[in-house]
Amino acid sequence: MAQGRQGRDAIVPPPPATLSHGPLYMNVSTEPEFTLAWVSASDGARLRTGHWRPAGPPRGRVLLLQGLSEFLEKYAQVAAGLTGRGFEVYSFDWRGQGHSPLDGAKAPGVFARHLSDLDEMLLALPAGPLPLLLGHSMGAHLALRHLQRKPQAVAHAVLCSPMLGLRTGRWPRHLARRLGAGMIRLGLGGRSLPGRRQYTPGHIPFAMNPFTSDRASYRRLQDLVRADPDLGFGDVTWYWLAAAFDSLDRLHATGAAEIITTPVTFLLAGHDLIVDSHAAQAFAARLPHAKTVCIANARHELLQEAPAMLGQVWAAIDSAFSNGG
Repeated sequence: MAQGRQGRDAIVPPPPATLSHGPLYMNVSTEPEFTLAWVSASDGARLRTGHWRPAGPPRGRVLLLQGLSEFLEKYAQVAAGLTGRGFEVYSFDWRGQGHSPLDGAKAPGVFARHLSDLDEMLLALPAGPLPLLLGHSMGAHLALRHLQRKPQAVAHAVLCSPMLGLRTGRWPRHLARRLGAGMIRLGLGGRSLPGRRQYTPGHIPFAMNPFTSDRASYRRLQDLVRADPDLGFGDVTWYWLAAAFDSLDRLHATGAAEIITTPVTFLLAGHDLIVDSHAAQAFAARLPHAKTVCIANARHELLQEAPAMLGQVWAAIDSAFSNGG
């Protein structure tokens, strides 16, 4: 991806990962080379991207798609695990997250904008073999939307806690959908959902977090946000909710899953309070070439979980990405 500059790109690159899980990692004797870059989208917005390279010639490449509210620095350890296995890794901050611009992130059609950005990020990859794909939550959802249109875009996709059904807390889903539509009709679509303006690791104690059972991972995330508060995205709007429901409708439409011929591995969390693992399992059963792995007792952020569960996650990734995909 071409390098460039943008107002806030003086950010320090992700710190070296502390590789403490022993057998989960392979060749980690050399810290992966990290490059921060900017790619211009078709509407002029410049998205912040990251590229990690292994110590030797890469055996393949992985496009890593973040979930809602995430950023490059959060995935430094995941990238180190992949480069330790010989892969080069590409990722980017969705607009409105990390240090990518807000342009279009708080507007109608935000998922359509994200899909356009994903198209452009894939086109910006250097020439080479088909990439592998590792997506989390919203990133996994957007990967499936992309593969509906371009099932040959990647060699294999691993989707962690894919957003195929939303958990809406005390509101039934049909009511949450109607509330979102009503707020947009009133011209209030850009307002935050109740309780989501400060829904960040800086404001949620570990004991109350629904993301990970691993205290060390959560503390590392809190430290990243404290060091750079702009990374602490927690502002989910009614526009986002309405776009999410519309995008879910498109994924679950008759025949929509069946056209995804890409080999896909679904990794589901047994104790996910953010997305609906049962909906994901039902969706996976409709795909021609899908495998489902459930990690018992794991919370939503499988790639940030405790070592015992993380070992199962990496074993599934290794199986999916064997021989470079």
